[in-house]
Amino acid sequence: MNKLLVLTFLLFTHSVASQPILVNELFDNNNNNWYQGKGENYSLKIENGKYHMITYQKDKGRYVTISPYIDSKKDFALEATLIQKSGSNDNGFGLLWGDNSDGKYHDFVITSNGYYKILTPEVGEKLNEWVEYKNIKPMGQPNQLRIEQRKGRLSCSINGELVVETKALPLYGSRIGFICYTDMVLEVDNFIFKHDVKINLPPNLTTGLVKENLGPTVNSIYDDLGPHITSDGKMILFGRESSPDNIGGKEDGEDIWVTKTEDGITWSKSVNMGPPINDKESNNLAAISTDNNMLLFCKTDGFQIRKRTKEGWTDPQYLNVRFNNESKNMEGNLSPDGKAILFTSKLKSNLYYNAATDSKEKDIYVTIQDDQGNWSEAVNLGPQINSAGDEISPFLAADGRTLYFATNGRPGYGSYDIFMSKRTGSSWTQWSEPVNLGPEINTTGFDAYYTISAAADYAYMVSDRNSIGASDLVRIKLPQAIKPDPVVLLKGRTLNAKTKEPISADIFFEDLITRKEVGEAISDPKSGSYRIALAKGKNYGIRAEAKGYLSVNENLELASVTEYKEVDRDLLLVPIEVGGTILLNNVFFVQGRAILKPESFPELDRLVAIMNENPSIKIELGGHTDNVGNKAALVKLSEDRVVAVKAYLESKGIKKDRISGKGYGDTQPIAPNDTNENRQRNRRVEFKITKA
Repeated sequence: MNKLLVLTFLLFTHSVASQPILVNELFDNNNNNWYQGKGENYSLKIENGKYHMITYQKDKGRYVTISPYIDSKKDFALEATLIQKSGSNDNGFGLLWGDNSDGKYHDFVITSNGYYKILTPEVGEKLNEWVEYKNIKPMGQPNQLRIEQRKGRLSCSINGELVVETKALPLYGSRIGFICYTDMVLEVDNFIFKHDVKINLPPNLTTGLVKENLGPTVNSIYDDLGPHITSDGKMILFGRESSPDNIGGKEDGEDIWVTKTEDGITWSKSVNMGPPINDKESNNLAAISTDNNMLLFCKTDGFQIRKRTKEGWTDPQYLNVRFNNESKNMEGNLSPDGKAILFTSKLKSNLYYNAATDSKEKDIYVTIQDDQGNWSEAVNLGPQINSAGDEISPFLAADGRTLYFATNGRPGYGSYDIFMSKRTGSSWTQWSEPVNLGPEINTTGFDAYYTISAAADYAYMVSDRNSIGASDLVRIKLPQAIKPDPVVLLKGRTLNAKTKEPISADIFFEDLITRKEVGEAISDPKSGSYRIALAKGKNYGIRAEAKGYLSVNENLELASVTEYKEVDRDLLLVPIEVGGTILLNNVFFVQGRAILKPESFPELDRLVAIMNENPSIKIELGGHTDNVGNKAALVKLSEDRVVAVKAYLESKGIKKDRISGKGYGDTQPIAPNDTNENRQRNRRVEFKITKA
């Protein structure tokens, strides 16, 4: 067992809602994640406030880059101070920019014996030729190089003097850095990158955030990737690449591993989930359901799910929706209510579809489940979310409306940054302007795959900074400015009301005002445990269903929720047998009267359905009150309310001879009449099975 390792790295400070991109690297730490290490021809390290490049073989060099966001249509400037300490003095070292994964880039280099050159795949005047220049300082002395691309023109300076001005060069990619062509010892200092692009930041975003490594019991020397935390924050499922402990060994692309915690501080040793979840192929988890009893996997053309059983997990089953995805991969996330899947894909309905690119330029889509369990065609989230770039790793928070995603298509700090947006209406295409999560979450590299529990106290992600291995799982305490709305995590067990033994059940929750089902879950077949995340502002009805049982429905009023909380409530299921009594928790009356409120109709409609499904059942309705008021009046009120419920059932086609009733007034309390809450519990209607 191991507590979190605290690793602090601060990149910028800010107090406004937007800021220009600026990298000001003094090499007093490694905030920008410059590569350090050794190879056959090089040694790279940060030491004494400088970046040291040592290359050993003549005519064989090395370049090093970071990947800040760059908009090719906007102006930028890049500069650094370089000192060649030793080695060949007749070959280049200098700045590099516009690099992409195919190895196309430009560089502006000098030699210690007095020459400069702009090397580029492009053709033009003053390009790709060595030019002698007397103001280059010799070996051992600092030379400042600067490039600036402004209003379609490129200018290059040495030690403050302009040496080249030409047309702007195209940017093949966003990587920038420095390069040397041959054997030498090179020191780099005062690396600065400025870009005239504003980053959209949340207002009042605090600084001083700390990334905490989850420690060596969780992380390994291999790539630990893609965390998915359960809604209660007690377990993380994540991928591990190329580990000898994967089912397929080192040749296995990725297996799913798991770690658990009781206190949120100490995490258990991570273990491989084993078969059938993992096999010798690459196993990529997309999401774990809020109830923790279903796993979602993305395939390139659709989705597969596994459900928990008493024996383990079901075989993977495809959902009834497929897409003509032109990307090599697809990522997804399950909404907290289980009714929607957000996913990234390259479809012809992409906003900026480009048939020539392979796996780039994915958009975020949603597919929605209808009342019959069918999934809709893909719906593009629209231009408020999707850009001309590539969107990846969508994550919908427990409030069902706060979306976190990564993209390289919006101004940020690195090649991919994490952004946040909120749904502003009921449509999946209505979103607020996305905001960047800031420079203490995002870096000058690749940032994505972000997950939070229902409590939204910490965000979990991947980082290769100060890592135990290649990439590690880390967490960061979330400031209020980038948190989702608070929710209530309802949890408990589904139990036999008579024996209190756990029952496997389907759980449904609905908005009692709109009478619409707003989500579903399943309980653990072994323990009966369940979890549901409920957004604020609604009055919910919750019920569990299992064959051979009647559900005692619960209600939860969340109109006044202002912060996250957890509510424990077991859901009872009554066996269908004579004598079984069911409390109708979601039947409501006008205060002091026998008039049903509309919120009661969903509960009573389910009672109608139960009686239609079980035509031999007969019931007795019982009306009850608290002890406030005249005894005779209370009995009369309870009798009148029974009559009102009976009349509603009969209006829905239930025969009169199947329903009897009685008003008991305050004579059968189920709680002391000492508080408003307890008196509310005593004001109730229930039914008893008199014939099964």
